[in-house]
Amino acid sequence: MPYTIGLFDSGIGGLTVMREIRRRFPHHHMIYLGDTKHVPYGNRHPEELIRLAFTIVDFLVAAGANIIVDACNTTSALALPLLKKAYNLPFIGVIEPGAREALRLSPNKRIGVWATQATVASQAHLQAIKSLDPEAQVFLQACPCLVPLIEAGKTRGPEVERAVREYMAPLEQQDIDTLILGCTHYPFLTPVIKKMAQKGIKIVDPALPTAAELEGFLPPENALSGEKGQCLFYVTGDPGRFAEIAFQLLGWPELKYTQQIKLEKLPLAL
Repeated sequence: MPYTIGLFDSGIGGLTVMREIRRRFPHHHMIYLGDTKHVPYGNRHPEELIRLAFTIVDFLVAAGANIIVDACNTTSALALPLLKKAYNLPFIGVIEPGAREALRLSPNKRIGVWATQATVASQAHLQAIKSLDPEAQVFLQACPCLVPLIEAGKTRGPEVERAVREYMAPLEQQDIDTLILGCTHYPFLTPVIKKMAQKGIKIVDPALPTAAELEGFLPPENALSGEKGQCLFYVTGDPGRFAEIAFQLLGWPELKYTQQIKLEKLPLAL
């Protein structure tokens, strides 16, 4: 029997995770919520982000999700441990899978991390990597300009290249050999990053190892038959703008039917 996978992010970034999950598990249903009313998350207070995460998960559970993918690095860093305690459901975040993949790929254990300001401040990637390999060197770089650019549909061009160059330079000075894209928006910039980064730096998109972790929770694809799973898309902001940019990036027909919802402000369930 197909599962219903609930995914959430501040905007379109989590669609990079959903893209990989759809590729690997096409027969399961998916519900996506982009909190576009509050994007970007990187400059918001941790308590506000935790409250938003709880409210979003409440919506996804009420909509029928029986497994949750926190497809946002910022809320994975700040809210995921609390969410796991509060709900009797499987939860998967994006930070630990990305950390494991970076260590697997990194020849010299010099790992750079691009992330939002809030994620960098949490040091979640540093802690995840160090818990797996205390000898690894981790260099964090906040990238406040990238999410607004991507949410505006700008994934190439001089403005994007300037930002990528600005955020790569400090990490290249540290001689990193691997870069974690520590925000799920950033993989939309992968072609530009590969163009601008020093040759040989490995790029880690956490969407791939995150999707792989679902194998431990879902029935095998060959055990399912029939039509492909349905996908529903919701946003808290302008559905037309979200659908336009997301369709431009991914081309999924279902995005044209994105619906707007109003989330109730609920008390923090600790």
